[in-house]
Amino acid sequence: MKTLQYPILKFTVFLAIGILLSDFLDVSISTILGTIGFICFVLIGIHLYCKKHHKTLFWPSLLVLLMMVFVGVFVSKINIPTFSKTHYSHLEKISDNQSHQLEFIIKKRLKPTAYNHRYYVELLKIDSTRVSGTLLMNLDKESTAENINVSARILTTAVLQNVKPPLNLYQFNYKNYLENLGIYHQIFLKDQVVLAIPQSPKSIMDYAQAIREMFNKRLQKLAFKPIEHALINALLLGQRQDITTDVYEDYAKAGAIHILAISGLHIGILLLILQFIMKPLLYFRHGKFVRLLMILCLLWSFAIIAGLSPSVVRAVTMFSLFAIVRGLKRTSNSLNTLAVSAFILLLFRPGFCFDVGFQLSYAAVASIITVKPVLDKWWRIKHRIGNWFLDLFKVSIAAQIGVLPLSLYYFHQFPGLFFVTNMVVVPCLIVILGLGILMLVLIGIHQPPDLLIQILSWFIQIINRFVEWVASKEAFLFDQISFDLTALILSYLILFFLSIFYYKRTFKNLMVLGGCILVFQVVVQQLPALTSKNAFVIFHKSRYSVFGLQSNQHLEIHHDLDSINRLRMLNDYTIGVAIKTQSTNSIQRLYKVDDKLLLVVDSLGIYTIKSVKPQWVVLRQSPKINLNRLIDSLSPELIIWDGSNYKSYQKRWKLTCEAKKIRYHQTSEKGAFLVNY
Repeated sequence: MKTLQYPILKFTVFLAIGILLSDFLDVSISTILGTIGFICFVLIGIHLYCKKHHKTLFWPSLLVLLMMVFVGVFVSKINIPTFSKTHYSHLEKISDNQSHQLEFIIKKRLKPTAYNHRYYVELLKIDSTRVSGTLLMNLDKESTAENINVSARILTTAVLQNVKPPLNLYQFNYKNYLENLGIYHQIFLKDQVVLAIPQSPKSIMDYAQAIREMFNKRLQKLAFKPIEHALINALLLGQRQDITTDVYEDYAKAGAIHILAISGLHIGILLLILQFIMKPLLYFRHGKFVRLLMILCLLWSFAIIAGLSPSVVRAVTMFSLFAIVRGLKRTSNSLNTLAVSAFILLLFRPGFCFDVGFQLSYAAVASIITVKPVLDKWWRIKHRIGNWFLDLFKVSIAAQIGVLPLSLYYFHQFPGLFFVTNMVVVPCLIVILGLGILMLVLIGIHQPPDLLIQILSWFIQIINRFVEWVASKEAFLFDQISFDLTALILSYLILFFLSIFYYKRTFKNLMVLGGCILVFQVVVQQLPALTSKNAFVIFHKSRYSVFGLQSNQHLEIHHDLDSINRLRMLNDYTIGVAIKTQSTNSIQRLYKVDDKLLLVVDSLGIYTIKSVKPQWVVLRQSPKINLNRLIDSLSPELIIWDGSNYKSYQKRWKLTCEAKKIRYHQTSEKGAFLVNY
């Protein structure tokens, strides 16, 4: 493949490898810079030697790729927020239990939880000391300071708390997610005095926020239903906070979740619309340059108004380069242009490498660029409109091939009707974006006509009803698919060698491809069944008890809930350990866990059983017992209590165990209790 000969593609891949390895390499900045400088010195020497002796060496190119790995490590290290000397983490007086006077600016409003409004805030001062850094702010919904605008300057007092890791196995790690964004602490505000200081716009982002708020206020006056208003906010202004969970789930099941976030699809459609509107400029002198300049200005203006979220930035950067290459009529491989955009983004924002949206976007576009031309050779029709829908179908298939491994790895599900959804949603989205942008322009000038509002509302209803109908066909949704990192890497190796074999059909390439497929089958399908073990799990569940007894790929669940259907922690565990079958039962008094006997003490408080000497004791449903007497009577090696107990009881038991020097496991602090045997 000639594409693989482009240096920028290799540079981008090895730059990303360096960024991914940065967390595992504990090296100083000076060491990294010294290594990069040494490699540059060696490369210059080799270049002079080869030029003098008219030689061509292969191995110096490996040094260049190694240097790109260290460049990736370097840009990742210096972009960590704690690298800055003004970051609040360098203050010695910061602790989890101490209250501080905080001054910060609201940067972004997030989707609220059941109890709190959530925001990203940028710190300005801690106890009169100027600092930098970002926090997660949780504002109680019952607080009197509920309505806080983005860009507002806030004065308050709060405790900086660590973000807790997940308490159950294989759950989404929100702590790691925030750390990748450079957020290490959170604050909770409820009854504190919160003083909001009005701020006049100072930066471009402040003006963009003011424009969004202006559009939002005027949109609320129009005859849109709440769900329609929420979708318009998401599709045109990049604000998804008001979309309900049910709507999110329907779009995910239908394979249309990508349209709810402004991404490559939206920017690509916007680019096509702008190119069509400005086509008359091509008939004027210097019209091509003026058209290109105007398109770039409008694309980045739209990105700024949409809040410069990671998905918007990467999409606009990607399509800006495509527009420049096409506008200047430069001969360039599309995959090479894609690699240039990724290289630029990773060089300045290495954190994008860990962003799921970044990975999905580039995987989809790269797959479209490589797979669709192959599909074009296989199948085309002469009818213009029919060929347009056929192209849309082929683009959907090509994109799905590229993102399927990532989708299975992150979301563990595959919407079987994704191509049906795209055939309806994408044409409607083109109309919605075109009419929506026209409506925003008219809103800024005057009241838009009712006919425009009705047509826009009608197309949004079409999308919603169609997505809801597709989501109801649960037989075509394949979920709870176990797919780990090894399977992800092997999947992309198979796709890579498959593309090489397509362009260069040799026996060697066929054997490599067959070997990858064989390894995938063994590792993903056979190995989990052969290496599965027995396990005993006590999950953390507030107010309830849930035990899991795993035997190879079967899980027996003992619980006291009314129903365990759609219980997220169990779904995560079954996916993580590749469980095939499940059964349920009530919680027993005694369990045999490997060579240990485990006694369960419930609310009745009975723990004396004749001829039974348990090594482990589980306390559940707040038994009214004297723990000192239980320890003296049973002399257990370990005491465990789960989330079904009162917090006051748990605190008392913790003090007792520490005083008696008895090992204990509290699921609300240490997470689920797991024993493999």
